[in-house]
Amino acid sequence: MTIDLRVTKKFGWQILNYSNNRKIIKAKDGTKSWSNRKDAEKARDALIAAVATKEVIIGDRHKFKEEYLKYASKRLEDANKPGARLTAASVRGYLGSYNNYISDCFPDIYVDEVSGPVLENFVKKVYLMKHNSFSGHSIYFTVRNIVTKIKTFLRHAASQDIAVNEKVFHWEIGKQYHLHPEDDSLFYRRKTNIIQPAQAAKLINGLYDDRHKSHIALLKLTAIASFTYLGLRYSELKGIRKSDIDLVNQTISIQGAWSTHENRFKNKTKREASSRVVEIQDDYLPYITEWMDKIKHLDNPYLFPASKTLEPIADSAFRKMLWITYEEYGLATLKWKIKDYNNVNGIRNPGSRGISKSFTVIDSPFKDCPTKTYRHSFATHLVNAVRAKGSLIDQNYVMNALGHGDYKTTENIYGSHVLDISADERAARRKQVQQALRIGRS
Repeated sequence: MTIDLRVTKKFGWQILNYSNNRKIIKAKDGTKSWSNRKDAEKARDALIAAVATKEVIIGDRHKFKEEYLKYASKRLEDANKPGARLTAASVRGYLGSYNNYISDCFPDIYVDEVSGPVLENFVKKVYLMKHNSFSGHSIYFTVRNIVTKIKTFLRHAASQDIAVNEKVFHWEIGKQYHLHPEDDSLFYRRKTNIIQPAQAAKLINGLYDDRHKSHIALLKLTAIASFTYLGLRYSELKGIRKSDIDLVNQTISIQGAWSTHENRFKNKTKREASSRVVEIQDDYLPYITEWMDKIKHLDNPYLFPASKTLEPIADSAFRKMLWITYEEYGLATLKWKIKDYNNVNGIRNPGSRGISKSFTVIDSPFKDCPTKTYRHSFATHLVNAVRAKGSLIDQNYVMNALGHGDYKTTENIYGSHVLDISADERAARRKQVQQALRIGRS
């Protein structure tokens, strides 16, 4: 479309966009008119030059906050629809960014007025608002994520013929800002600590010997063995149903995942490549077989069933079970808090809920990632195997096992982990998949 900008005298000198139903073009300071014709013509010529270089895109003018809120709300609404490509959890942050930061800290301007300096001032306001409660690098990651969401919205706005300043896409939060971490290592996302083969073996060996003591003992063994040998995302593992498991052909079909936020099974995966069939390794087969025999009579369809509902085990119960197990095997230090509701201030209360036990994780190699550590370890084994000369494991195998659509993603995330194993063990793991994952019961 040809841009037709004209200067006309009406309540002062104005620039009208005749190519777009005579929309008034505002000056950068927000005014709609100039005091004299010469200044208006100069502003018009500058605007035409900016349009020619794509510094500015002329279109309908929309308030940034209003349009961003509509965009965020629509994304969440669409994500909640059956068959949606994105999950509600993945887009909920757009509304969170608006409610917590944009609504208060972003100026009341039009979409096309969003620029690098505007984002810079916004970032500084967020920093000043949060510096007393957040560490420096935490604020940095917060504002970086918000800016990313703002840019995503602006690209969407441009695709809808809303005027956007394209130079904003080149603005980045650089090291010149005072909130940038002094330690460059903090610039990057904190790495997940992987569970080492010796640690996994310690857990599996010990739990295997105790598996007949109780239902919970066998559950612990099966859960940790599943994390270790399948390398699935936590939501995928939690969403596995008994009908997804084929013990004869040694496969598990991943066709969906459990949504914690919506508390339901969603018949879709994180991305298209995540819908897949994964192999049951020989080392894992005895664990899953014994567990399937244990739960086959239950009406609950899930691999890890809750005891009182037809849902999987609750996240809180699952994580509590893991942390207690880690403590038992010297892989975590927990601070326990015990409260006796039967006796309050020395007064006996027989009708109370009894004794409550809770804990805080004081120290653990897996403090921030009690479940993710297994997926990272699994992937690291496979990436190392791909790199080995004469390996039977190729990139396609690894991508399918992890549910990735691009091997570069796999290598970038998991390729830098270091496995604490001997040279002989490493050489043995290079031969084939089984050797790459043989870290279980000796």
